[in-house]
Amino acid sequence: MLVNLGSRGSKLALLQANYIKELLESTHTNLQVELQVISTSGDNIQDRPLPEIGGKGLFTAEIEAALLNHDIDLAVHSLKDLPSTLPEGLVYAGSPKREDARDVFVSNCRQTLKDIPPGGTIATGSTRRKAQLLQFRNDLNILDLRGNIDTRLRKLDEGKWDGILMAAAALHRMDLKERASQYLSPSEFVPSVGQGAIGLEIAENRKDVAQLLQPILHETTTLECTAERVFLKQLNGGCSVPIGCHARVLNAEFCIDGFLAKTDGEENIRASLKGSSDAALHLAEQLSEKFLNAGAKEVLSS
Repeated sequence: MLVNLGSRGSKLALLQANYIKELLESTHTNLQVELQVISTSGDNIQDRPLPEIGGKGLFTAEIEAALLNHDIDLAVHSLKDLPSTLPEGLVYAGSPKREDARDVFVSNCRQTLKDIPPGGTIATGSTRRKAQLLQFRNDLNILDLRGNIDTRLRKLDEGKWDGILMAAAALHRMDLKERASQYLSPSEFVPSVGQGAIGLEIAENRKDVAQLLQPILHETTTLECTAERVFLKQLNGGCSVPIGCHARVLNAEFCIDGFLAKTDGEENIRASLKGSSDAALHLAEQLSEKFLNAGAKEVLSS
């Protein structure tokens, strides 16, 4: 059987896509997986911040079009790039085991964020990271940063910045753990929805592909990420909004933390809930209701 897999063409995206290819082919001995690289708007427009060029779906729309047109059978994404509301006919099928969900501080001259002198410079392309960084250190100068992982690290190495913020999972998958200066606490820097997870997307009517994927999916990761996506969907947030959610199962207890703020970090909402893993999605809905009752719509619209 032949399965066509679609992915972005960045080094990280291809590492993830080939990882899924290897998992599938090693699990199903009669399966052949072919990789199709698809260029996205987010890849092609590098000279402007993501919120300026649309935010939602910038790294997924062209790949999803290929799914809907039956050009590919399976899409592989960094799950944090996949909008919580998908085009009609497409579904999030789940994820293999999640990598580290935390944010990380990368620097050539500082060990921690606290070591940066007043007025120091940090670069990040994430409004969520910017908002939380400003709460932690509102004396810092924050620059926008775009590009793939190699490009971001090269810009850091060539510049005079104190450091950059990025996803720990990206460094891990690219075998660059040694570049990490400080792993940031997920309670202070609440990660992006789905951060650290690979998201698999298929057509809703492709039960055959869903069945092939089932053995490579990680039940706990998929539960955690689905809950985070429920939270995001209820608040109607996207990648241009400073919003984060971090769910995890600890000793059969389900814990979920949420974060929402203005871009400047001035107004923010933080809340957490705990309960049974069996009620994970209900807890995610409850957390979103808690945010709405605390004025989330006003924060989002301001």
